Amino acid sequence: MIDRPMRSLVPFPNMSMRTRNLMALVLVTICFDRLFWQAGPGLNLTLFVFIVLAVLLVRGERLPTRQAWTSLVLTALAATLVSVHGTAVAIVASIMGLLVTSALMLEPDLRSPPYALAQALTNTAVAPFRLPTALGSYMAGDRSAAKLWRWLRIVLIPLFVFAVYVHLYRVASPRFDMLTASMLDGLGGWVADRLSWLFTPHFLFVLLGLLVAGGLVVRNAPGIWAPHELEWPDRLEGRPDGPGGSTNALERELRRGVLLLLLVNALLALVNAIDIHWFWTGFEVPLGFSLKQFVHEGTWALVFSILLSIGILLHLFRGELNFHPKGRLLRTLALLWVAQNFVLGISVFLRNHHYISFHGLAYKRIGVIVFLVLVLIGLITLFRKIRDRLSLFHLVRVNSWALFVMLVALGLVDWDRVIVRHNLHHDNPAEIDIDNYLAMSDRVLPLLYADLDLVERQMRKHRMNAERWVDHLDPVAFRAALDEKRRDLLGRMEAGDVRSWTWGGARTRRELQQMGLAGP
Repeated sequence: MIDRPMRSLVPFPNMSMRTRNLMALVLVTICFDRLFWQAGPGLNLTLFVFIVLAVLLVRGERLPTRQAWTSLVLTALAATLVSVHGTAVAIVASIMGLLVTSALMLEPDLRSPPYALAQALTNTAVAPFRLPTALGSYMAGDRSAAKLWRWLRIVLIPLFVFAVYVHLYRVASPRFDMLTASMLDGLGGWVADRLSWLFTPHFLFVLLGLLVAGGLVVRNAPGIWAPHELEWPDRLEGRPDGPGGSTNALERELRRGVLLLLLVNALLALVNAIDIHWFWTGFEVPLGFSLKQFVHEGTWALVFSILLSIGILLHLFRGELNFHPKGRLLRTLALLWVAQNFVLGISVFLRNHHYISFHGLAYKRIGVIVFLVLVLIGLITLFRKIRDRLSLFHLVRVNSWALFVMLVALGLVDWDRVIVRHNLHHDNPAEIDIDNYLAMSDRVLPLLYADLDLVERQMRKHRMNAERWVDHLDPVAFRAALDEKRRDLLGRMEAGDVRSWTWGGARTRRELQQMGLAGP
């Protein structure tokens, strides 16, 4: 049940919604322009997110729902982390969170991130088409402005359609193009010269800000997705008849499901027993063993098998088999299969762990761990779905919130520094990807400069390998590439401004200054 208290946070309750929308549009557009024009993401994104969240709270007619508060807190945390580490995942989390929070605040009937995201994207897409109508309503109080706007709408739309057809005909007919080229090109040049003062890059950027503001703080597409989401319950309801109204068909499906689950449970039990005995404890890479195949091909084959298992169980428990009087054995076998797939997921995690122990950390290996955590959460929710007869929508809703939380949580860590610090002190220096050091963000520069001796040691070990698979094996060339990367960073910092500030960037510069590698 959705909480919908009727109290409001609006400081001026007698103010019309039209006036609130206008004030919100103007404020958010001005903030967008002042914060982002010719500036990269950093402190400005944090401030913008907090301003939009405050506007959404103030302009609302009632207090946010529990889902909206949850999304708001997660988005505020993600936006704060943009100013801390400035990582790409924090930026993505804050933008996605802002879209979801906006939809949940504007449409209180929404409950899940997927539908909220669809609502936010629809709201933003509709904003350019609703803007002329909104401007007309704002000008209604001024007779002369309203009259001018009416005539502009009467004239501009036919002219726009006329220009579209002229372009189409010029493309289709070379003779028509020759006939009209001199006149239309001259007219176009004249118009461009007269309007060059208006349609500047900055003006177009302000228009972009207006569209962003309209998509975030104004209900341009009210009630588009909420009615569809409300059709999906959290709990399944039994039907008096089977699939297609045939009891025999339901019985056959039950027997087929029991046979299938008996076979795959026995097979998976054998696989899990082998894995537990083989590499759960005391695993060492055998001589001539392909760890790459063991992890890369093997991991994704097992992950696919888990996802396939989830799909099969969702199909089996899509309807009346949840309520079949003889379905207890099927449900027990299904829950056992889910539990066994969870064990298999732990085995996949251990494969990745052994690979990291041999080759070091990398983004893809961290991504595998994150994906596995989400899959294991999905298996837990699937277990609950089968046991408690919950719906597919419940599964999607819970797991989408888990994905949202995971995305924000990833922004808590500066992964580039974690990867470099781990790999520099790795126990197997001959298998570390040295090239990847230079592909990392600028925040790792102090770590690399402080431990150049460890990098050189890894280069020496690589040169002893039978197969050399890294390019940077010359310490002098590596130091030159590192110096070039540092000079580019300092140049950007000198040209930047406080809007793009992050704590991670400031820490990098401070550490380089302490090493004597950057000016005061």
